[in-house]
Amino acid sequence: MSHVLKQNKFVIAALLITVVFAGLTFGNLPAPPVPLGVQTIDGTTFNFADYPALTHEQIAIINYFNRLVTEQSVVSWDGWNAENYMWAIQYVNAFLAYAFAALAETTSGYRTDFYENFTRSQILRMNTTVAEYGNKSMEYYEWDSIPGFTEYHYPNATNPADVYTGGFRGPANIMWTGHYALMLELYERNFNEGAVVDELSSYINQWNSSVTTDGFGHPKPGGIWGVGLIPCEPYVVFTQCNSIPIFTTELYDNLYGTSYMDSGMWDYGLAFMNENITDDYGLYTNSYFVQRPIGWGPNSDLVPQKIPGQGVDPLVGGPSLSSYATAWTLTFLEYTIPDTTIPKYPTFIDAYSRELSGNMMYMLGSYNHPTSFGDVFGILGTLFTAGLANQRGDYNTRNRILNLLRDMMNVVWSPDGREMFYDASSLDPFLSGVFSLCSVWSTLPVTVRDLADARPAEFWNYPYISAADDQNIWVYQAKWDPAKSGFILNIRVDSPAELTFSNFQNVPTAFSRGVSIGELTAGSGGDYILSLQPGTYQLVIMEGT
Repeated sequence: MSHVLKQNKFVIAALLITVVFAGLTFGNLPAPPVPLGVQTIDGTTFNFADYPALTHEQIAIINYFNRLVTEQSVVSWDGWNAENYMWAIQYVNAFLAYAFAALAETTSGYRTDFYENFTRSQILRMNTTVAEYGNKSMEYYEWDSIPGFTEYHYPNATNPADVYTGGFRGPANIMWTGHYALMLELYERNFNEGAVVDELSSYINQWNSSVTTDGFGHPKPGGIWGVGLIPCEPYVVFTQCNSIPIFTTELYDNLYGTSYMDSGMWDYGLAFMNENITDDYGLYTNSYFVQRPIGWGPNSDLVPQKIPGQGVDPLVGGPSLSSYATAWTLTFLEYTIPDTTIPKYPTFIDAYSRELSGNMMYMLGSYNHPTSFGDVFGILGTLFTAGLANQRGDYNTRNRILNLLRDMMNVVWSPDGREMFYDASSLDPFLSGVFSLCSVWSTLPVTVRDLADARPAEFWNYPYISAADDQNIWVYQAKWDPAKSGFILNIRVDSPAELTFSNFQNVPTAFSRGVSIGELTAGSGGDYILSLQPGTYQLVIMEGT
Protein backbone atom coordinates (compact mmCIF):
# COMPACT_ATOMS: atom_id res chain seq x y z
CA MET A 1 0.00 0.00 0.00
CA SER A 2 2.97 2.31 0.25
CA HIS A 3 2.70 3.27 -3.41
CA VAL A 4 -0.93 4.24 -2.88
CA LEU A 5 0.00 6.39 0.10
CA LYS A 6 2.73 8.08 -1.90
CA GLN A 7 0.27 8.77 -4.68
CA ASN A 8 -2.14 10.32 -2.18
CA LYS A 9 0.56 12.50 -0.70
CA PHE A 10 1.38 13.70 -4.19
CA VAL A 11 -2.23 14.36 -5.04
CA ILE A 12 -2.93 16.31 -1.86
CA ALA A 13 0.32 18.27 -2.18
CA ALA A 14 -0.54 19.14 -5.77
CA LEU A 15 -3.98 20.16 -4.62
CA LEU A 16 -2.68 22.53 -1.93
CA ILE A 17 -0.34 24.21 -4.39
CA THR A 18 -2.96 24.60 -7.09
CA VAL A 19 -5.62 25.88 -4.69
CA VAL A 20 -3.30 28.70 -3.66
CA PHE A 21 -2.57 29.79 -7.19
CA ALA A 22 -5.79 28.84 -8.98
CA GLY A 23 -7.38 32.20 -8.33
CA LEU A 24 -4.37 33.90 -9.93
CA THR A 25 -4.46 31.78 -13.11
CA PHE A 26 -6.44 33.53 -15.85
CA GLY A 27 -6.75 30.30 -17.82
CA ASN A 28 -8.77 28.72 -15.01
CA LEU A 29 -11.34 31.50 -14.96
CA PRO A 30 -14.67 30.44 -16.51
CA ALA A 31 -15.94 31.96 -19.73
CA PRO A 32 -18.84 34.41 -19.39
CA PRO A 33 -22.22 32.70 -18.89
CA VAL A 34 -24.46 32.21 -21.89
CA PRO A 35 -27.16 34.94 -21.88
CA LEU A 36 -30.74 33.73 -21.54
CA GLY A 37 -33.40 36.29 -22.41
CA VAL A 38 -37.17 36.51 -22.80
CA GLN A 39 -39.07 37.37 -25.97
CA THR A 40 -42.77 37.86 -26.57
CA ILE A 41 -43.98 37.45 -30.15
CA ASP A 42 -47.64 38.01 -31.02
CA GLY A 43 -48.60 37.31 -27.42
CA THR A 44 -46.49 34.14 -27.08
CA THR A 45 -43.63 34.36 -24.57
CA PHE A 46 -40.40 32.44 -25.04
CA ASN A 47 -38.16 32.33 -21.96
CA PHE A 48 -34.79 30.97 -23.05
CA ALA A 49 -34.15 29.75 -19.50
CA ASP A 50 -36.92 27.18 -20.05
CA TYR A 51 -34.87 25.35 -22.68
CA PRO A 52 -31.71 23.26 -22.23
CA ALA A 53 -28.44 25.02 -23.03
CA LEU A 54 -24.76 24.27 -23.53
CA THR A 55 -21.98 26.35 -22.05
CA HIS A 56 -19.11 27.85 -23.99
CA GLU A 57 -16.67 25.53 -22.21
CA GLN A 58 -18.66 22.39 -23.07
CA ILE A 59 -18.67 23.26 -26.76
CA ALA A 60 -14.95 24.14 -26.71
CA ILE A 61 -14.11 20.75 -25.15
CA ILE A 62 -16.17 18.94 -27.78
CA ASN A 63 -14.33 20.93 -30.47
CA TYR A 64 -11.08 19.68 -28.91
CA PHE A 65 -12.27 16.07 -29.03
CA ASN A 66 -13.66 16.50 -32.54
CA ARG A 67 -10.14 17.21 -33.79
CA LEU A 68 -8.78 14.14 -32.00
CA VAL A 69 -11.60 11.91 -33.21
CA THR A 70 -12.19 12.98 -36.82
CA GLU A 71 -8.97 14.52 -38.10
CA GLN A 72 -6.74 11.46 -37.93
CA SER A 73 -6.88 7.77 -38.77
CA VAL A 74 -9.28 5.63 -36.75
CA VAL A 75 -6.28 3.74 -35.32
CA SER A 76 -4.34 6.87 -34.43
CA TRP A 77 -4.62 8.15 -30.87
CA ASP A 78 -2.26 11.10 -31.11
CA GLY A 79 -3.11 13.68 -28.49
CA TRP A 80 -4.89 11.23 -26.17
CA ASN A 81 -1.73 10.64 -24.04
CA ALA A 82 -2.75 7.01 -23.89
CA GLU A 83 0.57 5.31 -24.65
CA ASN A 84 0.46 3.46 -21.31
CA TYR A 85 -3.30 3.07 -21.24
CA MET A 86 -4.31 1.51 -24.53
CA TRP A 87 -6.13 -1.19 -22.58
CA ALA A 88 -8.47 1.58 -21.36
CA ILE A 89 -8.92 3.57 -24.56
CA GLN A 90 -12.17 1.81 -25.48
CA TYR A 91 -13.76 3.06 -22.26
CA VAL A 92 -12.71 6.65 -22.90
CA ASN A 93 -14.07 6.38 -26.44
CA ALA A 94 -17.36 4.86 -25.24
CA PHE A 95 -18.00 7.36 -22.46
CA LEU A 96 -17.12 10.20 -24.78
CA ALA A 97 -19.88 8.83 -27.04
CA TYR A 98 -22.33 8.87 -24.13
CA ALA A 99 -21.39 12.42 -23.20
CA PHE A 100 -21.72 13.45 -26.83
CA ALA A 101 -25.16 11.84 -27.14
CA ALA A 102 -26.33 13.87 -24.14
CA LEU A 103 -24.80 17.02 -25.63
CA ALA A 104 -26.54 16.38 -28.96
CA GLU A 105 -29.84 15.88 -27.17
CA THR A 106 -29.37 19.20 -25.38
CA THR A 107 -29.30 20.99 -28.74
CA SER A 108 -31.60 18.53 -30.50
CA GLY A 109 -32.44 21.00 -33.28
CA TYR A 110 -28.79 21.17 -34.42
CA ARG A 111 -28.00 18.05 -36.47
CA THR A 112 -25.33 18.83 -39.05
CA ASP A 113 -22.47 16.75 -40.42
CA PHE A 114 -20.34 18.08 -37.57
CA TYR A 115 -22.28 16.00 -35.06
CA GLU A 116 -22.86 13.01 -37.32
CA ASN A 117 -19.22 12.66 -38.45
CA PHE A 118 -18.08 12.82 -34.84
CA THR A 119 -20.41 9.98 -33.85
CA ARG A 120 -19.56 7.82 -36.85
CA SER A 121 -15.84 8.23 -36.25
CA GLN A 122 -16.22 7.09 -32.65
CA ILE A 123 -18.03 3.93 -33.78
CA LEU A 124 -15.38 3.20 -36.39
CA ARG A 125 -12.64 3.64 -33.79
CA MET A 126 -14.40 1.22 -31.46
CA ASN A 127 -14.60 -1.53 -34.07
CA THR A 128 -11.17 -1.68 -35.72
CA THR A 129 -10.08 -5.28 -36.31
CA VAL A 130 -6.84 -7.22 -36.23
CA ALA A 131 -7.55 -8.43 -39.78
CA GLU A 132 -7.48 -4.86 -41.09
CA TYR A 133 -5.26 -2.95 -38.67
CA GLY A 134 -3.15 -5.56 -36.86
CA ASN A 135 -1.75 -4.54 -33.49
CA LYS A 136 -3.05 -0.99 -33.84
CA SER A 137 -6.66 -2.17 -33.72
CA MET A 138 -9.16 -2.02 -30.87
CA GLU A 139 -9.54 -5.78 -31.17
CA TYR A 140 -5.84 -6.18 -30.48
CA TYR A 141 -5.71 -3.74 -27.54
CA GLU A 142 -8.87 -5.05 -25.95
CA TRP A 143 -8.66 -8.78 -26.65
CA ASP A 144 -5.82 -10.35 -28.61
CA SER A 145 -3.02 -8.66 -26.66
CA ILE A 146 -4.24 -10.12 -23.35
CA PRO A 147 -2.69 -13.54 -22.57
CA GLY A 148 -5.33 -16.27 -22.70
CA PHE A 149 -8.07 -14.09 -24.20
CA THR A 150 -8.71 -16.16 -27.33
CA GLU A 151 -11.54 -18.69 -27.56
CA TYR A 152 -13.62 -19.69 -24.53
CA HIS A 153 -16.23 -22.38 -23.89
CA TYR A 154 -18.39 -23.15 -20.87
CA PRO A 155 -18.29 -25.00 -18.52
CA ASN A 156 -14.92 -26.28 -19.75
CA ALA A 157 -12.98 -23.31 -21.08
CA THR A 158 -10.83 -25.47 -23.36
CA ASN A 159 -13.44 -27.93 -24.65
CA PRO A 160 -14.86 -26.85 -28.03
CA ALA A 161 -17.76 -29.29 -27.55
CA ASP A 162 -19.11 -27.07 -24.79
CA VAL A 163 -21.09 -23.88 -25.43
CA TYR A 164 -19.03 -21.22 -27.14
CA THR A 165 -18.77 -18.06 -25.05
CA GLY A 166 -15.54 -16.39 -26.18
CA GLY A 167 -14.00 -14.24 -28.87
CA PHE A 168 -13.80 -10.49 -29.30
CA ARG A 169 -17.49 -10.21 -30.22
CA GLY A 170 -18.55 -13.24 -28.21
CA PRO A 171 -21.01 -13.47 -25.31
CA ALA A 172 -18.20 -13.43 -22.73
CA ASN A 173 -16.84 -10.05 -23.84
CA ILE A 174 -19.64 -7.85 -22.58
CA MET A 175 -17.09 -5.16 -21.74
CA TRP A 176 -16.77 -4.52 -25.49
CA THR A 177 -20.07 -5.72 -27.01
CA GLY A 178 -22.12 -3.75 -24.49
CA HIS A 179 -20.36 -0.45 -25.15
CA TYR A 180 -20.22 -0.96 -28.90
CA ALA A 181 -23.92 -1.80 -29.15
CA LEU A 182 -24.89 1.22 -27.05
CA MET A 183 -22.77 3.47 -29.26
CA LEU A 184 -24.61 2.10 -32.30
CA GLU A 185 -27.93 2.61 -30.59
CA LEU A 186 -27.28 6.19 -29.52
CA TYR A 187 -26.22 6.95 -33.09
CA GLU A 188 -29.56 5.61 -34.28
CA ARG A 189 -31.41 7.53 -31.57
CA ASN A 190 -29.76 10.76 -32.70
CA PHE A 191 -29.97 10.37 -36.48
CA ASN A 192 -32.75 7.84 -37.22
CA GLU A 193 -31.07 6.39 -40.30
CA GLY A 194 -31.63 2.66 -39.77
CA ALA A 195 -28.14 1.82 -41.02
CA VAL A 196 -27.00 -0.05 -37.91
CA VAL A 197 -30.22 -1.77 -36.81
CA ASP A 198 -29.30 -5.25 -38.06
CA GLU A 199 -25.91 -5.21 -36.36
CA LEU A 200 -27.41 -3.83 -33.18
CA SER A 201 -30.16 -6.48 -33.18
CA SER A 202 -27.60 -9.25 -33.41
CA TYR A 203 -26.11 -8.21 -30.06
CA ILE A 204 -29.50 -7.91 -28.36
CA ASN A 205 -30.38 -11.43 -29.50
CA GLN A 206 -26.99 -12.78 -28.45
CA TRP A 207 -27.42 -11.36 -24.97
CA ASN A 208 -30.97 -12.68 -24.72
CA SER A 209 -29.77 -16.17 -25.56
CA SER A 210 -26.89 -15.87 -23.10
CA VAL A 211 -28.98 -14.90 -20.08
CA THR A 212 -32.14 -16.97 -20.70
CA THR A 213 -30.92 -20.23 -22.32
CA ASP A 214 -28.17 -22.82 -21.95
CA GLY A 215 -26.52 -21.52 -25.10
CA PHE A 216 -27.90 -24.39 -27.19
CA GLY A 217 -31.41 -22.99 -27.49
CA HIS A 218 -32.96 -24.56 -24.39
CA PRO A 219 -34.49 -22.30 -21.71
CA LYS A 220 -32.42 -22.17 -18.54
CA PRO A 221 -32.96 -19.94 -15.49
CA GLY A 222 -29.91 -17.72 -15.15
CA GLY A 223 -28.72 -18.48 -18.67
CA ILE A 224 -25.40 -19.99 -19.67
CA TRP A 225 -23.54 -19.04 -16.48
CA GLY A 226 -26.47 -19.46 -14.08
CA VAL A 227 -26.40 -15.85 -12.85
CA GLY A 228 -28.56 -14.10 -15.47
CA LEU A 229 -25.62 -11.83 -16.29
CA ILE A 230 -22.76 -11.88 -18.78
CA PRO A 231 -19.11 -12.09 -17.75
CA CYS A 232 -16.12 -10.33 -19.16
CA GLU A 233 -12.47 -10.94 -18.47
CA PRO A 234 -13.73 -14.50 -18.77
CA TYR A 235 -15.28 -15.52 -16.43
CA VAL A 236 -15.83 -12.56 -14.10
CA VAL A 237 -19.18 -10.80 -13.82
CA PHE A 238 -19.17 -7.04 -13.19
CA THR A 239 -22.32 -5.09 -12.34
CA GLN A 240 -21.01 -2.02 -14.14
CA CYS A 241 -20.37 -3.91 -17.38
CA ASN A 242 -23.82 -5.51 -17.29
CA SER A 243 -25.52 -2.19 -16.62
CA ILE A 244 -24.59 -1.14 -20.16
CA PRO A 245 -26.40 -3.96 -22.06
CA ILE A 246 -29.36 -3.67 -19.69
CA PHE A 247 -29.61 0.04 -20.52
CA THR A 248 -29.13 -0.77 -24.21
CA THR A 249 -31.99 -3.27 -24.09
CA GLU A 250 -34.27 -0.66 -22.52
CA LEU A 251 -33.49 1.85 -25.27
CA TYR A 252 -33.82 -0.84 -27.96
CA ASP A 253 -37.36 -1.64 -26.76
CA ASN A 254 -38.20 2.07 -26.72
CA LEU A 255 -36.81 2.64 -30.21
CA TYR A 256 -38.31 -0.37 -31.96
CA GLY A 257 -41.37 -1.37 -29.94
CA THR A 258 -39.96 -4.72 -28.86
CA SER A 259 -40.51 -6.22 -25.40
CA TYR A 260 -37.25 -7.82 -24.33
CA MET A 261 -37.38 -6.12 -20.92
CA ASP A 262 -41.05 -6.98 -20.37
CA SER A 263 -40.26 -10.62 -21.20
CA GLY A 264 -38.00 -10.71 -18.14
CA MET A 265 -34.77 -10.99 -20.09
CA TRP A 266 -32.71 -9.32 -17.34
CA ASP A 267 -34.90 -10.07 -14.30
CA TYR A 268 -32.82 -12.99 -13.06
CA GLY A 269 -29.59 -11.07 -13.47
CA LEU A 270 -30.88 -7.95 -11.71
CA ALA A 271 -32.07 -10.05 -8.76
CA PHE A 272 -28.76 -11.93 -8.64
CA MET A 273 -26.84 -8.68 -8.76
CA ASN A 274 -28.74 -7.16 -5.85
CA GLU A 275 -28.57 -10.31 -3.76
CA ASN A 276 -25.03 -11.50 -4.44
CA ILE A 277 -22.84 -8.65 -5.71
CA THR A 278 -23.40 -6.14 -2.91
CA ASP A 279 -21.75 -5.22 0.38
CA ASP A 280 -23.27 -4.88 3.86
CA TYR A 281 -24.71 -1.49 2.85
CA GLY A 282 -26.41 -2.93 -0.21
CA LEU A 283 -23.97 -1.12 -2.52
CA TYR A 284 -22.68 -2.86 -5.62
CA THR A 285 -19.24 -4.39 -5.30
CA ASN A 286 -16.51 -4.97 -7.83
CA SER A 287 -16.99 -8.49 -9.19
CA TYR A 288 -18.36 -12.03 -9.03
CA PHE A 289 -16.41 -15.05 -10.31
CA VAL A 290 -18.49 -17.67 -12.13
CA GLN A 291 -15.42 -19.75 -13.01
CA ARG A 292 -11.67 -19.58 -12.69
CA PRO A 293 -10.45 -17.66 -15.75
CA ILE A 294 -7.67 -19.18 -17.81
CA GLY A 295 -4.29 -17.89 -16.68
CA TRP A 296 -5.65 -16.63 -13.36
CA GLY A 297 -5.14 -18.12 -9.91
CA PRO A 298 -5.32 -16.92 -6.31
CA ASN A 299 -2.05 -15.86 -4.70
CA SER A 300 -1.39 -18.13 -1.72
CA ASP A 301 0.02 -15.18 0.22
CA LEU A 302 -3.22 -13.24 -0.04
CA VAL A 303 -6.83 -13.88 0.93
CA PRO A 304 -8.11 -16.81 -1.18
CA GLN A 305 -10.83 -16.27 -3.77
CA LYS A 306 -13.85 -18.56 -3.60
CA ILE A 307 -15.09 -19.67 -7.03
CA PRO A 308 -17.91 -19.31 -7.77
CA GLY A 309 -18.26 -16.35 -5.49
CA GLN A 310 -18.07 -12.62 -4.98
CA GLY A 311 -14.73 -10.99 -5.71
CA VAL A 312 -12.58 -10.74 -2.59
CA ASP A 313 -10.30 -7.90 -1.50
CA PRO A 314 -6.92 -9.69 -1.54
CA LEU A 315 -5.44 -7.44 1.15
CA VAL A 316 -8.11 -7.17 3.83
CA GLY A 317 -10.68 -9.80 2.92
CA GLY A 318 -14.37 -9.16 2.47
CA PRO A 319 -15.85 -8.12 -0.87
CA SER A 320 -13.74 -6.21 -3.37
CA LEU A 321 -15.10 -2.66 -3.16
CA SER A 322 -15.08 -0.01 -5.87
CA SER A 323 -16.57 3.47 -5.86
CA TYR A 324 -16.25 3.74 -9.64
CA ALA A 325 -18.09 0.43 -10.18
CA THR A 326 -20.85 1.45 -7.79
CA ALA A 327 -21.30 4.93 -9.28
CA TRP A 328 -21.27 3.58 -12.84
CA THR A 329 -23.84 0.88 -12.00
CA LEU A 330 -26.15 3.26 -10.13
CA THR A 331 -26.04 5.69 -13.08
CA PHE A 332 -26.99 3.23 -15.81
CA LEU A 333 -29.48 1.13 -13.81
CA GLU A 334 -31.49 4.09 -12.55
CA TYR A 335 -33.81 3.97 -15.55
CA THR A 336 -34.56 0.25 -15.03
CA ILE A 337 -34.75 -0.07 -11.23
CA PRO A 338 -35.06 3.45 -9.79
CA ASP A 339 -36.78 2.20 -6.63
CA THR A 340 -33.67 0.14 -5.92
CA THR A 341 -30.87 2.43 -7.06
CA ILE A 342 -32.05 5.88 -5.94
CA PRO A 343 -32.22 4.94 -2.22
CA LYS A 344 -28.65 3.62 -2.48
CA TYR A 345 -27.28 7.00 -3.55
CA PRO A 346 -27.05 8.77 -0.16
CA THR A 347 -25.61 5.59 1.38
CA PHE A 348 -22.98 5.51 -1.35
CA ILE A 349 -21.99 9.13 -0.77
CA ASP A 350 -21.75 8.60 2.99
CA ALA A 351 -19.64 5.46 2.66
CA TYR A 352 -17.11 6.60 0.07
CA SER A 353 -16.88 10.41 0.26
CA ARG A 354 -14.19 12.36 2.07
CA GLU A 355 -14.13 16.06 2.87
CA LEU A 356 -11.29 18.41 1.94
CA SER A 357 -12.98 21.72 2.61
CA GLY A 358 -16.36 23.35 2.53
CA ASN A 359 -16.39 23.40 -1.25
CA MET A 360 -14.23 20.38 -2.12
CA MET A 361 -14.58 16.62 -1.69
CA TYR A 362 -13.46 13.38 -3.29
CA MET A 363 -14.38 9.70 -3.32
CA LEU A 364 -12.25 6.84 -2.03
CA GLY A 365 -11.61 3.96 -4.40
CA SER A 366 -12.58 1.65 -1.53
CA TYR A 367 -13.79 2.64 1.91
CA ASN A 368 -11.71 -0.27 3.24
CA HIS A 369 -8.60 1.56 1.99
CA PRO A 370 -8.81 5.14 3.33
CA THR A 371 -5.82 6.32 1.25
CA SER A 372 -7.25 5.12 -2.05
CA PHE A 373 -8.06 8.44 -3.73
CA GLY A 374 -4.65 8.81 -5.31
CA ASP A 375 -4.87 5.48 -7.14
CA VAL A 376 -6.60 5.17 -10.49
CA PHE A 377 -9.76 3.65 -9.00
CA GLY A 378 -10.20 6.49 -6.52
CA ILE A 379 -9.86 9.05 -9.29
CA LEU A 380 -12.28 7.10 -11.49
CA GLY A 381 -14.72 6.78 -8.59
CA THR A 382 -14.58 10.53 -8.07
CA LEU A 383 -15.18 11.21 -11.76
CA PHE A 384 -18.08 8.76 -12.08
CA THR A 385 -19.66 10.14 -8.92
CA ALA A 386 -19.72 13.62 -10.47
CA GLY A 387 -21.83 12.25 -13.33
CA LEU A 388 -24.10 10.31 -10.98
CA ALA A 389 -24.57 13.34 -8.72
CA ASN A 390 -25.56 15.42 -11.75
CA GLN A 391 -28.16 12.82 -12.69
CA ARG A 392 -29.50 12.75 -9.13
CA GLY A 393 -29.73 16.55 -9.06
CA ASP A 394 -27.21 16.68 -6.23
CA TYR A 395 -25.39 19.67 -7.65
CA ASN A 396 -23.66 20.46 -4.37
CA THR A 397 -21.78 17.15 -4.44
CA ARG A 398 -21.11 17.43 -8.15
CA ASN A 399 -19.74 20.96 -7.84
CA ARG A 400 -17.55 20.13 -4.86
CA ILE A 401 -15.98 17.24 -6.79
CA LEU A 402 -15.45 19.38 -9.87
CA ASN A 403 -14.01 22.20 -7.77
CA LEU A 404 -11.35 19.82 -6.50
CA LEU A 405 -10.46 18.38 -9.88
CA ARG A 406 -10.49 21.71 -11.72
CA ASP A 407 -8.18 23.22 -9.15
CA MET A 408 -5.71 20.41 -9.73
CA MET A 409 -5.49 21.13 -13.46
CA ASN A 410 -4.88 24.04 -15.80
CA VAL A 411 -7.28 25.17 -18.47
CA VAL A 412 -5.71 25.27 -21.94
CA TRP A 413 -7.37 27.18 -24.78
CA SER A 414 -6.26 26.87 -28.38
CA PRO A 415 -4.80 30.04 -29.99
CA ASP A 416 -7.96 30.58 -32.04
CA GLY A 417 -10.18 30.21 -28.98
CA ARG A 418 -12.17 27.33 -30.49
CA GLU A 419 -10.87 24.47 -28.33
CA MET A 420 -10.35 23.89 -24.63
CA PHE A 421 -9.16 21.03 -22.42
CA TYR A 422 -8.04 20.44 -18.86
CA ASP A 423 -4.31 19.81 -18.63
CA ALA A 424 -3.58 17.10 -16.06
CA SER A 425 0.09 16.65 -16.94
CA SER A 426 1.12 17.41 -13.34
CA LEU A 427 -0.77 14.24 -12.31
CA ASP A 428 -0.88 12.02 -15.39
CA PRO A 429 -1.30 13.37 -18.95
CA PHE A 430 -3.83 10.61 -19.71
CA LEU A 431 -6.22 12.19 -17.23
CA SER A 432 -6.40 15.32 -19.41
CA GLY A 433 -8.84 13.72 -21.81
CA VAL A 434 -10.59 11.69 -19.12
CA PHE A 435 -11.37 14.72 -16.95
CA SER A 436 -12.20 16.93 -19.92
CA LEU A 437 -14.92 14.54 -21.08
CA CYS A 438 -16.11 14.04 -17.50
CA SER A 439 -16.45 17.80 -17.02
CA VAL A 440 -18.88 17.85 -19.96
CA TRP A 441 -20.74 14.65 -19.04
CA SER A 442 -21.31 15.71 -15.43
CA THR A 443 -22.61 19.21 -16.18
CA LEU A 444 -25.03 18.66 -19.07
CA PRO A 445 -28.77 19.15 -18.48
CA VAL A 446 -29.40 15.80 -20.24
CA THR A 447 -28.34 12.72 -18.26
CA VAL A 448 -27.91 9.02 -18.97
CA ARG A 449 -31.40 8.31 -17.66
CA ASP A 450 -32.89 10.75 -20.17
CA LEU A 451 -31.21 8.99 -23.08
CA ALA A 452 -33.04 5.70 -22.44
CA ASP A 453 -36.23 7.17 -23.89
CA ALA A 454 -36.61 7.35 -27.66
CA ARG A 455 -37.49 10.65 -29.24
CA PRO A 456 -41.20 10.86 -30.13
CA ALA A 457 -42.07 9.87 -33.70
CA GLU A 458 -43.15 13.42 -34.53
CA PHE A 459 -39.71 14.72 -33.53
CA TRP A 460 -38.33 13.82 -36.96
CA ASN A 461 -40.75 16.25 -38.58
CA TYR A 462 -39.70 19.20 -36.42
CA PRO A 463 -37.65 21.97 -38.06
CA TYR A 464 -33.91 21.60 -37.46
CA ILE A 465 -30.52 22.91 -38.60
CA SER A 466 -29.38 20.41 -41.23
CA ALA A 467 -26.21 22.20 -42.40
CA ALA A 468 -24.07 25.09 -41.17
CA ASP A 469 -20.67 26.71 -41.24
CA ASP A 470 -19.94 24.80 -38.05
CA GLN A 471 -16.37 26.04 -37.71
CA ASN A 472 -17.63 29.63 -37.32
CA ILE A 473 -20.40 29.21 -34.79
CA TRP A 474 -21.18 28.29 -31.17
CA VAL A 475 -24.66 26.79 -30.79
CA TYR A 476 -25.73 27.12 -27.15
CA GLN A 477 -29.41 26.40 -27.70
CA ALA A 478 -31.20 24.91 -30.71
CA LYS A 479 -34.59 23.39 -30.11
CA TRP A 480 -38.03 23.35 -31.70
CA ASP A 481 -40.84 24.03 -29.24
CA PRO A 482 -43.84 22.14 -30.69
CA ALA A 483 -46.27 23.65 -28.18
CA LYS A 484 -45.41 27.22 -29.21
CA SER A 485 -44.35 26.48 -32.81
CA GLY A 486 -41.07 28.31 -32.44
CA PHE A 487 -37.42 27.40 -32.94
CA ILE A 488 -35.14 28.57 -30.14
CA LEU A 489 -31.66 29.53 -31.37
CA ASN A 490 -29.02 30.94 -29.04
CA ILE A 491 -25.82 31.31 -31.00
CA ARG A 492 -22.51 33.11 -31.20
CA VAL A 493 -21.05 33.75 -34.65
CA ASP A 494 -17.29 34.35 -35.00
CA SER A 495 -17.21 34.83 -38.79
CA PRO A 496 -20.01 35.26 -41.34
CA ALA A 497 -21.98 32.02 -41.37
CA GLU A 498 -24.96 30.39 -43.01
CA LEU A 499 -27.33 27.95 -41.33
CA THR A 500 -29.66 25.74 -43.36
CA PHE A 501 -33.00 24.78 -41.85
CA SER A 502 -35.06 21.79 -42.95
CA ASN A 503 -38.68 20.78 -42.27
CA PHE A 504 -40.22 24.26 -42.29
CA GLN A 505 -43.41 24.03 -44.34
CA ASN A 506 -43.70 27.77 -44.99
CA VAL A 507 -41.30 30.71 -45.10
CA PRO A 508 -39.93 31.20 -41.54
CA THR A 509 -39.21 34.58 -39.93
CA ALA A 510 -36.46 35.25 -37.39
CA PHE A 511 -37.23 37.40 -34.35
CA SER A 512 -34.74 39.10 -32.06
CA ARG A 513 -35.96 40.75 -28.85
CA GLY A 514 -39.48 40.11 -30.04
CA VAL A 515 -38.99 42.07 -33.27
CA SER A 516 -38.79 40.60 -36.75
CA ILE A 517 -35.35 40.81 -38.37
CA GLY A 518 -36.56 39.31 -41.63
CA GLU A 519 -37.56 36.15 -43.39
CA LEU A 520 -35.11 33.33 -44.04
CA THR A 521 -33.95 32.88 -47.63
CA ALA A 522 -35.33 29.99 -49.64
CA GLY A 523 -32.73 27.33 -50.43
CA SER A 524 -32.89 24.11 -52.42
CA GLY A 525 -35.28 21.26 -51.75
CA GLY A 526 -37.59 23.28 -49.55
CA ASP A 527 -34.84 24.31 -47.11
CA TYR A 528 -34.36 27.83 -45.77
CA ILE A 529 -31.12 29.68 -45.07
CA LEU A 530 -30.30 32.05 -42.24
CA SER A 531 -27.22 34.26 -42.82
CA LEU A 532 -25.58 35.84 -39.78
CA GLN A 533 -22.75 38.30 -39.32
CA PRO A 534 -20.37 38.04 -36.34
CA GLY A 535 -22.12 38.61 -33.03
CA THR A 536 -24.23 36.95 -30.38
CA TYR A 537 -27.89 36.22 -31.13
CA GLN A 538 -30.91 34.99 -29.27
CA LEU A 539 -33.46 34.25 -31.94
CA VAL A 540 -36.92 32.78 -32.16
CA ILE A 541 -37.70 31.49 -35.64
CA MET A 542 -41.38 31.06 -36.43
CA GLU A 543 -43.09 29.69 -39.47
CA GLY A 544 -45.24 31.93 -41.61
CA THR A 545 -48.74 31.06 -42.73
